[in-house]
Amino acid sequence: MENNYIFLDLDGVILNSEEKVKNLIEKFNPQTKKEWEQFFHNIDWSKLLKESKSINNSVEIIQELQLIRQNLMILTKVHTLAEMQAKTLDLRQNRMIYLPILFVPPHTKKSQIYLPSNGEILVDDSYKNIDDWINNGGTGILFDESCDNQTQNKVKSLEFLLRR
Repeated sequence: MENNYIFLDLDGVILNSEEKVKNLIEKFNPQTKKEWEQFFHNIDWSKLLKESKSINNSVEIIQELQLIRQNLMILTKVHTLAEMQAKTLDLRQNRMIYLPILFVPPHTKKSQIYLPSNGEILVDDSYKNIDDWINNGGTGILFDESCDNQTQNKVKSLEFLLRR
């Protein structure tokens, strides 16, 4: 399992961008499918990502890891092409993160983009994503930036990857 890929979620694991989107949702309060689609198209993704902060030194840890590991990837959801482009540019130009990025479109599971048949690891802040990953043969690690009791299946920092 040492050479298997390790997938990292972006929003809510690397950056606090998910928190910023949730705050915008509360203000806009989209109700219909059309309003939801318009909501994601109206976000200034470059600005949102620029204002997003590294969670528990995730960016710095990844910068270090990418120099010593070849099996890391980012696996992240996107709602629009503008979001995809902004995430790529922000990671490459502003955060100096050059890991491969797999994008997951709306209404698609992460396991449909990459089938974790050999125990590949997903670090994600969503129980739903972790459960689906495990059900498809992967190893899931829940990222909870505020947890007090880290375990093998729950962490608050990517620092554990430096010791793997």
